[in-house]
Amino acid sequence: MSLIVQKFGGTSLADAASREMLVRKVTAERAAGNQVVLVVSAMGRRGDPYATDTLLDLLKAFPGGADGPTSDLMASCGEVISACVIAALLASRGIAASPMTAYTAGFGVSGAFGDADPMAVNPARMRAALASGVVPVVTGFQGVTPAGDIATLGRGGSDTSAVAIGAALGADFVDIYKDVPGVAVADPRLVPEAPYLDFLDYDAMFRLANHGARVLHDKSALLAKAASLRMRVRPTFDEGEGTLIGPAPAAKSEGSRPAPSFLGLATSSAEGGAMRMVAVFAEGMGSAEGMEKAESLAKEMGAEGRPCGDPNAAAFLCSKEKAAAFASALVAALAGRGRA
Repeated sequence: MSLIVQKFGGTSLADAASREMLVRKVTAERAAGNQVVLVVSAMGRRGDPYATDTLLDLLKAFPGGADGPTSDLMASCGEVISACVIAALLASRGIAASPMTAYTAGFGVSGAFGDADPMAVNPARMRAALASGVVPVVTGFQGVTPAGDIATLGRGGSDTSAVAIGAALGADFVDIYKDVPGVAVADPRLVPEAPYLDFLDYDAMFRLANHGARVLHDKSALLAKAASLRMRVRPTFDEGEGTLIGPAPAAKSEGSRPAPSFLGLATSSAEGGAMRMVAVFAEGMGSAEGMEKAESLAKEMGAEGRPCGDPNAAAFLCSKEKAAAFASALVAALAGRGRA
């Protein structure tokens, strides 16, 4: 029997059809004899009634009126709603489930409001629920400070919540469910043909996320590495295996294959409607060949080079209108072995 922590993000909870897929994933793991802990984000995106941005927008009517504790408490409400909805949904299908907040799950944090870090997780109540056959449904993105306030972990922080809980429970896997098949070499909304990867090591995943790839919260990869905890980025809407994130294989281990020199293209919005793109190479493999290809394409397409503080990455700024074409050209020129 394995213990699996399953984390579902906002798009995987946004509507009834998506939530039915969650039920299927939980049911499948339990049918295989595994124990399941769920970690949930707020449902949907800005404009949806219980999304984090929708809730925070309510505070904008009072400029200067919401301090850090107030804003974080408001931001945490979406996950509480999700936990209750999902627990009720599972119970209605005959799966005993218990919603848990940061308080009841024993999730402690430290640091700044809006960007706190996991400090300690007391898993006693989650273990008790699991021992009695109950699925804990835990709020992601938030924890309790030493002073007793709610503080959030930063956008995407539910990934880190899931890893911290997995580490505390000694989970076999933390599965991060997304509306994509796994981790792609580039954002599939910009580069639909971008291949998906079977495997990334912890450091590679951290560097991609830290440079702007939004598939995972960057802190989650470092926390998983510290705990030697395997993660899988898996699809909500099909049965694919997704992308495994784990320790780097020994360079000469039997059956291992060389890591690709090009890890991926991280993209993020920049000021003035521009797009920032960072071609990320494996450490020690930001070679002249790869860098020169990226820089040559940038010149051809009018993209400007930008410093990024990483000797194994090349950063560029391009107009939003040229972003898709530039990203596709970079991936075509640089992509190593992935999964089509």
